[in-house]
Amino acid sequence: MSSSIVCALLVLSVTINLSTGVYFFIAPLVTFSLSKSDNQLAKRLVKFYKEKPRLLRKLFRDHIFSILLFSCGLYCTSLKDTFNKPLRNTPSTFVVFFSVYLGNYVYKFWQDFLLRRELPLYKINLLHHFVTATTYAVLIVYKQNSISGVIGLLFEGSVLAFDLNSLLRVLGVSKNGWLFFCTSSLRFIVTILLRAICPVALLVITLSSHSPLSLEYVPLGFFFMNIVFFSMINGWHIKVSFESLQKRLLARRLSYYDYSRPRANSESNSNSMELNNRTLNRTALPVIIPTDANFRLSSPVSNVNMNSDEVSNIAVSRYERTLPQINIIINDTPVSEDEPINQV
Repeated sequence: MSSSIVCALLVLSVTINLSTGVYFFIAPLVTFSLSKSDNQLAKRLVKFYKEKPRLLRKLFRDHIFSILLFSCGLYCTSLKDTFNKPLRNTPSTFVVFFSVYLGNYVYKFWQDFLLRRELPLYKINLLHHFVTATTYAVLIVYKQNSISGVIGLLFEGSVLAFDLNSLLRVLGVSKNGWLFFCTSSLRFIVTILLRAICPVALLVITLSSHSPLSLEYVPLGFFFMNIVFFSMINGWHIKVSFESLQKRLLARRLSYYDYSRPRANSESNSNSMELNNRTLNRTALPVIIPTDANFRLSSPVSNVNMNSDEVSNIAVSRYERTLPQINIIINDTPVSEDEPINQV
């Protein structure tokens, strides 16, 4: 076994152990420090940790490693070896970064498997983690196709924005507020940049000067498989981020319309209604109250024949009875024949 493989296994082991420590210790320390704060978000964070501690630990661990791996991706992009050796002879620095990435997704695979009852799409997550871990294992063993590894490191920037948006959602932040709108906009921009523009640009630059056919069979197969698989994943991320931003824009537009509508005049007559700058006067209708108690209890949809001298109420009783006596008439104010009728 070569020294590079041994070094990669050591980094892999350290990454998994470090992930375990971050999972168990960071979230309790953060929530303990925020427990005495008067900030509303801090109180919600502490409450959420008491209700679902495992989910908050997962979010914290994923955030920390997403920041770390995205920083590694930016560093690799700034190096000349990324473009001078994109397919063969992967530098040792890249192998170390890829080992950290592999350890991260090995840990995430088992983490999501153990938390599968609390995750809605855990099967898709497990498939993604398995494919990612297998891909980086091939990159480390063969030391080829480093450009795909660098692109994967850059993907973590969009994962960070995605997890931040999810954290605000579980904390109950208003979806119509500025904070949620800004994070949704940032998520969409970062997703487009890191999952569409950067991968295409790096692949075009690489394929313009290097041929993927120079790879061995296994790395070559993973090269094309990664293009197909991660294109679908990236398309799904872009679709979800766009729909989220679209909903936020629509919600803010509707809320702005509700607040900007003119309020009704408090001094307007309650018996009038304004339609298209015209007034429709509502005439009070007579209200008839019968004295017969049984007739009052009749169902609104009862079968009553009002044309005959007798009333048949099948819904209430199955016997015939006469019309009730009327002793009270309210609002019996008929409109005069000479009075004009206002039309709309």
